[in-house]
Amino acid sequence: MSAAAHSPVRRALRHYYREVAKLELTRELSLDPDDAWAHASNLAELGDWLVMHEGWRSELPDELTVGTTIVGVAGAKGMRNRVTWTIRQLDPPELLLVDGKGVGGTKYGIRMAVRPTSSGCAFTVTLELGGAPLFGPIGAAAARAVKGDIERSIRRFEELYV
Repeated sequence: MSAAAHSPVRRALRHYYREVAKLELTRELSLDPDDAWAHASNLAELGDWLVMHEGWRSELPDELTVGTTIVGVAGAKGMRNRVTWTIRQLDPPELLLVDGKGVGGTKYGIRMAVRPTSSGCAFTVTLELGGAPLFGPIGAAAARAVKGDIERSIRRFEELYV
């Protein structure tokens, strides 16, 4: 392989293609951590509060386990994508991490975390977007759009369950 293939610019571009945007928001809720976890980890309820989730296209598992795959549709600002999600990390009642591969090489990651606080819990949603289709101005626009979607999602979670 040539020296150019190992250049810092080339490495940076490869990293950029893998992860275009990472957004994380936390909200303090006056909700019991176990109740928050029950709702956050209930995939059947995901579309009730997570704005970007437009529905499931496969059967949901009776029980969440690492390695389980499910197919759904994710959307942001009118752009929809069929995504195959895989549960990567599960640590009840605190953490659920799923990643997804969409049409055209798009990549997604969603992490939902619940942490006990003195007045209830802290609920954190982290979203990662990546893949070659989201490179450049399209990726920047997607990140801006999704930030608002995550903010609305956490507010909706609070409205529904607190």
